[in-house]
Amino acid sequence: MNNSSKASQTRIVVAVSLFAAALISAMALSALGNQSDTYWIASSNLAPGVQINESNLSQVQVSLGASSSEYLPKDTSPIGTFVLREISQGELISVNALSDTALEMRSEQVPISVRSSDIPNDIEIGEAVNIYWIPEAMGVEKIAEPKLVVSGAYLRSIDRKSANFGTDVALSISVFSQDIFKLLSATVNGRLVLVRSNG
Repeated sequence: MNNSSKASQTRIVVAVSLFAAALISAMALSALGNQSDTYWIASSNLAPGVQINESNLSQVQVSLGASSSEYLPKDTSPIGTFVLREISQGELISVNALSDTALEMRSEQVPISVRSSDIPNDIEIGEAVNIYWIPEAMGVEKIAEPKLVVSGAYLRSIDRKSANFGTDVALSISVFSQDIFKLLSATVNGRLVLVRSNG
């Protein structure tokens, strides 16, 4: 066999080997891509605020690929957590759709404005405060009693410079979600007074 025939055979062997390797690699990648894992799904419609229990859940095997980190696998139990947004029956349970804290116990920051004389002069950011509503006199009507609007709120920011342009100070208060409506309603009329909380 001359050198030309040997070289031709070598090229054929190399070409076949490369083709086989490419075919095996493609099959392996396809198999890996089609691997399915078990994830949690909702067995019924779940409204925001619902605390999840076993009866709300089922499992399904699906292949999510790159999106797998966005959903709860069977190894991570959602039982006892709270729903943040509506989840439809049969929908995969998203990591971002649940919280360990009930909606009404989640805190949010609310901007308010109060008179500079209605907050302690030496109050600092991070202190706990109770917020009282003081009614304004309306003609000859009997003035209503002051009311406790929010207890156990926290002062998150205070802009004392804003008082230089008037009598009001801009504040940011951290309150539970369930208290936001009461706090905002109290700003419609009357005054808000912040009292340092000792509890």
